[in-house]
Amino acid sequence: MKQLTILCSTDLSDRVRDALVHAGVEKFLKVPHAVGNRPGAGWEHGRYPTWDAEMFVAPVDDAVVDVVVTELREYTGCCDTEPCLHVLVSALEAAY
Repeated sequence: MKQLTILCSTDLSDRVRDALVHAGVEKFLKVPHAVGNRPGAGWEHGRYPTWDAEMFVAPVDDAVVDVVVTELREYTGCCDTEPCLHVLVSALEAAY
């Protein structure tokens, strides 16, 4: 079992939700109104660049990870704000 964590800009939120539903994810957590930070991009007007973001977290079977990643791969780099899509996959010992 894996934990799938997806960080995306708000313009991709519906696509991420649809990819999770399409892959058969039964339940997931959606965290709206997050703020993405990119410290490595340097200072802009005395602060790090930020963007409006959302986060999705779901416990999924290994096969589901491949389905979601394949479906979202086409959206990498197509949004107005960079970075706009990160998919993190972690080992998950148990989900209750």
